[in-house]
Amino acid sequence: MQIALLIDVDNAKVSLPVFKDIISQVSRTGKLAYCKVYGFNERKHIKFDEVIEKYGFDSTPTMRYKKRAKSQLDTRIIIDAVNMLHTKPFIDTYAIVAGDGDLVPLLAFLRANGKELLTVATESTDGNDHMYDSKIALNVHYARPSKLSKKELTDRLRSISERSTAVMIDDDANKQREELISEIEEILASKGDDIDEEEEDLYNSIEDLLSILK
Repeated sequence: MQIALLIDVDNAKVSLPVFKDIISQVSRTGKLAYCKVYGFNERKHIKFDEVIEKYGFDSTPTMRYKKRAKSQLDTRIIIDAVNMLHTKPFIDTYAIVAGDGDLVPLLAFLRANGKELLTVATESTDGNDHMYDSKIALNVHYARPSKLSKKELTDRLRSISERSTAVMIDDDANKQREELISEIEEILASKGDDIDEEEEDLYNSIEDLLSILK
């Protein structure tokens, strides 16, 4: 079985442990012949680049067009999958991990062309489960973070800013720095597409703090 993994780490809210486990489980299912990572942002997806470089995966960054970002990413998955039918005919199985966009036309097209379809088992359905031939069972917990309210986001940003200042002036605060980075990662993972300009600015400020801490 020659598998192509197309994974949208941004819209699907994939954490680093989940990312590694998906790769492991796909590789156990068959030969992972190709992988492309969508929505990768090195400021937001800490240490993902190490995995991408280790295996030689392709990647493409997030394209932010306000609320149209998700549809842009889904479109690129569709284009790449259709293109691979001609450029990589040896691929017989597609493992797709994406957001909540409508991928049914793509899945139907791939099945009509004799391709097997895999998805990742999560706690909630993405509405396309009936289109897949099988699911990959993960060994780690995969749950999409809940979106923070604007007040929660503002309070978290204030707290993180205060602690970041203390961490940056203390050379021995490595553990606190790592904990702070992990907390920021979780907050950024909760970012949805239905946010206003004020929320976008708050998330951008948190990303800036993450960049400084790194």
